[in-house]
Amino acid sequence: MRPLRILAVAVALAAANCLPGALRAQEQQPSPESMAAAQALFALLFTHGFATLNAQAVEAAWPGIESALRTQRPNIDSATLADLRREFERIRLARLSEVVKDIPAIYARHLNAEDMRVLAAFYGTATGTKMLQAMPKVLPEAFASVLPRMQPMMAETQDSFLKLLHERGLLN
Repeated sequence: MRPLRILAVAVALAAANCLPGALRAQEQQPSPESMAAAQALFALLFTHGFATLNAQAVEAAWPGIESALRTQRPNIDSATLADLRREFERIRLARLSEVVKDIPAIYARHLNAEDMRVLAAFYGTATGTKMLQAMPKVLPEAFASVLPRMQPMMAETQDSFLKLLHERGLLN
């Protein structure tokens, strides 16, 4: 019975790490004005950041795709490969656009319309433009640094909290 209790507490802790903020945020309905500002802001961010990230992903994936195509069709010409690469990038960007379509609503639930207009204006400045250009480089590097440490951090948090529950006599 004890392992089941520990498992139940562990599952509850894991869920607590992910769900409450997302559930609370979904309850709020943004105003039409906030949605319009969020869509404008996100369009700007998508055009600069996501499109650049997509191009980087295509750059990394294309050599393997081209190699597979050349294996299947050794006589494939460079113009056809260039056209296929453009199509691959276009298809991938369209799918990415579909995947992130709900992000403006998230912005609108957490920021007001004026804040988003100010942010959009900032991104129109020299510093904002520099930030937009840097983010596609910064984000993958930041995620690569943080992601490997997330699972151990969650396990350590869970272990520490279970230990605390034991020490306080709240878990046998």
